[in-house]
Amino acid sequence: QQIAQTLTLEYSDAVFIGEIALAAHAMGLGVNFHEAAHDAELCISLPGKAAMRDRFEVRRTPQLGKDTVLVEGEDIDLYVEHQHSLGIRYAGIFAFSEDVVGIRVAALEHLLILKLDAAQGRWGSTQSEKDMRDVARIVSLMDHPRVKLLSSYLDTERMETLDRVLRRNDLSSGHELNPNVGRR
Repeated sequence: QQIAQTLTLEYSDAVFIGEIALAAHAMGLGVNFHEAAHDAELCISLPGKAAMRDRFEVRRTPQLGKDTVLVEGEDIDLYVEHQHSLGIRYAGIFAFSEDVVGIRVAALEHLLILKLDAAQGRWGSTQSEKDMRDVARIVSLMDHPRVKLLSSYLDTERMETLDRVLRRNDLSSGHELNPNVGRR
């Protein structure tokens, strides 16, 4: 969390996605709601990447559509504007991002789309199971989903994945939440 807060302060165009963003949104809901993450992920503009490259070692991983930066011994995945393969453009992620506990994070609606895509891409794997638990947690955090942030992204495939998650009670039971209700 400290590294994320520091990067948010130093790189105003950095937006955290993934577990760091989800944990920030869920701050205060208790330890049952959190899951350990092995990496950090953020979206950043092209100028932001250039500024980061001046200070840190940035490595390109073209086959995965991302870069990696080493910050204080931690690998952080970078999804750079116009260079990533995420289902939402950087400009949209940044425009609706918010500051939560001193960390700039993607909107819950955008996190939902990104996690649905991750679950689809890794279907049948252990990581897909975690992605689906994350989807259940994100849905549970949404009091009033903003339709304009979801409508252009919720295609048939994503809706089918969301439906599969919502039908699985085992995904939410360990977190004492109900993804069919929102905000516990």
